[in-house]
Amino acid sequence: MVRITDIEIKNFRAFRGAYHIGLSKSGKNLLVYGENGSGKSSLYLALKYFLESGVDEDDKDTDFENHQNIFLQDPGHIKLSLRTDRWSRKNTYEWSQRVIGETRDELITEASKSKGFLDYKSLLETHYIHRENEAVNLFDLLVEGLLTNTINPVTERSLAQDWSAIQPPFPRRNAKNQITALEERIGVFNDELTNRLTELRPKASEILSRFGYNVTLDLDFQGVTYNRDKKTLDNQEILLKVEFFDTEIPSHHIFLNEAKLSAIAIAIYLSSVLLQPESDLKILALDDVLIGLDMSNRLPVLNILNDYFPDHQIFLTTYDKAWYEIVKQRTASGGKWKAIEFYFDQTDAYEIPVYTKDKAYLEKAREYLDASDYKACAVYLRTTFEALIEGFCESKHLLVRYYRNPNRRNSEHFWDAIKVENKRRVNNQNPALLDQVLINDIELYRTRILNPLSHASITNIYKKELEDTIEAVEQLENALA
Repeated sequence: MVRITDIEIKNFRAFRGAYHIGLSKSGKNLLVYGENGSGKSSLYLALKYFLESGVDEDDKDTDFENHQNIFLQDPGHIKLSLRTDRWSRKNTYEWSQRVIGETRDELITEASKSKGFLDYKSLLETHYIHRENEAVNLFDLLVEGLLTNTINPVTERSLAQDWSAIQPPFPRRNAKNQITALEERIGVFNDELTNRLTELRPKASEILSRFGYNVTLDLDFQGVTYNRDKKTLDNQEILLKVEFFDTEIPSHHIFLNEAKLSAIAIAIYLSSVLLQPESDLKILALDDVLIGLDMSNRLPVLNILNDYFPDHQIFLTTYDKAWYEIVKQRTASGGKWKAIEFYFDQTDAYEIPVYTKDKAYLEKAREYLDASDYKACAVYLRTTFEALIEGFCESKHLLVRYYRNPNRRNSEHFWDAIKVENKRRVNNQNPALLDQVLINDIELYRTRILNPLSHASITNIYKKELEDTIEAVEQLENALA
């Protein structure tokens, strides 16, 4: 499979100047945290429009000039570097006003047809925009959007081609042979769409079940018909029907809460990606699509991505820092993900994204110390300490005090478990994990620097105190490694 290994963005939308995002030679998945206005959605659109630029050159979204940073005259560009594997040669493609035609390469055009790009606004097309209607009609979304590039493996025709074959101009009312031919083509289209929906339903239902809701869905399509008198295509309807606890909900888009509606939308979109034509480069980009889900309902999405999209290169963006930290922790092993952060800075005339590679917490603590932001340094030191001891307890299967509500468990319980293990080793005449001097130092700094409850009340933090804490935490990191 082909993967994106490097992304270069210059003077595109929010991006001012050149930004480089390296995804390693193996082409890692990318997790992005970004404050609102920091450029994370511009990154999402850079990938989306890059792939589309080689297919639909008449679309204004694929004209780079329409996305040039308005504060700069220097021409911008998007460059993607691709590799088949870490040992293969890197090929770089550019989309810009200056370079014409590179994105028409077959690899890029195939990727455009098989891609999956989903943002929160897209989810609304399955419920919110239908709020004034009694039912949710997904015909346009599925036929002209999600399923348009799907292929019949026998005829090798796309659904878009079958749909285009029955569009106006229609025959004269007395042209019986032409009308008959049109109705035959409509029959072919109906059969093809029915087949696609037959594939889509079980996939969507299966993905929806992963959220743990007692909700099932159906897509009701009765077939398009030709009205000879009015010369129109009637019954352009695919009605989304939903059952909740085995009871059909007539106006589910009004009755169900946002979490369930979001889960239904995500299931429909992701299942449609599974039906797309094969491509060597498979991209799945999700831009803040989990806003409508609480934290517990977001976690199944990670399992869905892992189980259903192992061959896709995934780009996941969020403005929720807590969710970002959870995803980063859960994807840390295996080396398949890279995590980065976007912030924004501003002058008196414009805002610019600030891109920082996601570094180790201890390294960030040192950066904040150097910048004389002592409270932020303390926060990152505490985060380093907690990550160290929690990770060690998990890897060594140490017994940690249990609470029915896991939110009641804190760093003290993990630190106590390590001290108990340390004492056990000493009593059994085995080498200690930690020497007593280091334990005493950590105990001292826990009361002031490494205790999250102290941060709200700290008014004076001294640089020397933080330097000593960094040294102690660094020693702890080495001892537990």
